[in-house]
Amino acid sequence: MEPASSQHISETALDTEEDEINLLDLFLVVLKHKILIIGIVFLTGLGALLYSLTMPNIYLSEATISPKEDDKNSANPLSSLGGGQIGIGGGGSLEKLELMLKSRELTRRVIHKHDLLPILYPDRWDDKAKKWREGQEPTIQDGWQLVNGSLLKIKADTGFSTLKVGIEHKDPDTAQKIVNYYMVELSEALREEVIHDASEKMKFFEEQLNYITDSMMRDKVYALLAKEIEKDTFARAQKYYSFNVVDPPIVPDLNKKIRPKRKLICILSVLVAFFMAIFISFLMEFVHRVKTDDPERYRKVMDGVKGWKISR
Repeated sequence: MEPASSQHISETALDTEEDEINLLDLFLVVLKHKILIIGIVFLTGLGALLYSLTMPNIYLSEATISPKEDDKNSANPLSSLGGGQIGIGGGGSLEKLELMLKSRELTRRVIHKHDLLPILYPDRWDDKAKKWREGQEPTIQDGWQLVNGSLLKIKADTGFSTLKVGIEHKDPDTAQKIVNYYMVELSEALREEVIHDASEKMKFFEEQLNYITDSMMRDKVYALLAKEIEKDTFARAQKYYSFNVVDPPIVPDLNKKIRPKRKLICILSVLVAFFMAIFISFLMEFVHRVKTDDPERYRKVMDGVKGWKISR
């Protein structure tokens, strides 16, 4: 049993020695190409730093809104007309608010009403001549794609029933203004929808009163008419219809940019460059050893590479 045990110990020691030799060989390869590795890492880090410095600072202005709950107020002044307990608060849902904010129509309203295309595309706009440069005029659809693709940020919190609406822009004042524009236009779009619906129903009920003679039916129609009058009145009276602004947007401080994260860009670039440099060093060492130890195999590989280039 002792010879077998001794043989096992010797094999283990041999394997450990080979591992140490392999690690030492790898370390020697790194030392051999240290100038290349340091050069690649340094140039990549410098390039990443210079590139990050050319990137403009981007700021985020956010508002937090929550849908209103329908007010069931039996003591409201119009309930005596027969409306009873009617929802007058313009209650909305989180899903509807989110869909409206992402809609093409709302963004079109914001861009058109506040003339945002020159702000969204400053490189195409000639500020001195107050016109678009030749052949570079964007459309409202271009503006919608830009806003919904990269500027508008919407995040719903179903737990608290709130919605964060934000705009990312290189000018913090512009970011805050556009968020305010969205709040106002969202409210107006919802208000117009309710007022239009109430107006159509009031018109219909008033027409029906001309044909109904039964007193009980007339009372029911009056009650329905009162409900629509109530909806129309309270829709016009509220500053923000269907939602509350829990936290209004503010102008971000100049030191509160959200990107670019220049430190992270530089660190990641250096790390990637380091591993790429290590890989290149090992590849160069492998090619050198093949060329020295097996020139025939090296020649075949090079002939194959040349043939692949010619075929392309």
